[in-house]
Amino acid sequence: MPQTIDFYFKIDFYFDIVSPYTYMATAEISELASRCDAQVCWKPIFLGGLFKSLNNPNVFGSVPQKVPYLKKDMQRLARYLGVPFQFPENFPVNTLLAQRALAQLPEDQVELAARKLFDALWAQGAEIASPEVVAAATGEEAVVRAGTPEGKQALVELTQSAMERGAFGAPTFFVGEEMFFGHDRLTLLEAHLLGKL
Repeated sequence: MPQTIDFYFKIDFYFDIVSPYTYMATAEISELASRCDAQVCWKPIFLGGLFKSLNNPNVFGSVPQKVPYLKKDMQRLARYLGVPFQFPENFPVNTLLAQRALAQLPEDQVELAARKLFDALWAQGAEIASPEVVAAATGEEAVVRAGTPEGKQALVELTQSAMERGAFGAPTFFVGEEMFFGHDRLTLLEAHLLGKL
């Protein structure tokens, strides 16, 4: 009788709540992982810090001509995926506290808290820089620790780790040394996990 082998993969998912395309990726990543016998490891980073380290000035909202297209594209994508969506009045928003608080959580608690924050920003239009909004998702203790030197350093190290692996934006997914950038590359990520690439 042939031996059964269970294949198992880990997907490192680097994200920042500020990214609308990352929000869209959260609607699909869990089912993708399930289809591929993979586990998703959610890793908060700070895109502002990543862009600064890479000397990349091209942040969301920095090119005014792109904003109308971004809004329309996100609305179409939200309808396609069947997820609630509203574009923040002031964009880009400050997610530093949210990301620092997420970096304080045990690994197995990050996904749920992150999903709450994504929903607060992109579905409910909440003020994501508010300590109360962040605490409702991560817990007050994580918000307190986020303000300590050690708490701040935790997010710096996660962001640095992403950059050292080759990340330059979000969402970025790694399977081992293979990197896939952007919500629109989830199909290639899945094909890789299934051994089709």
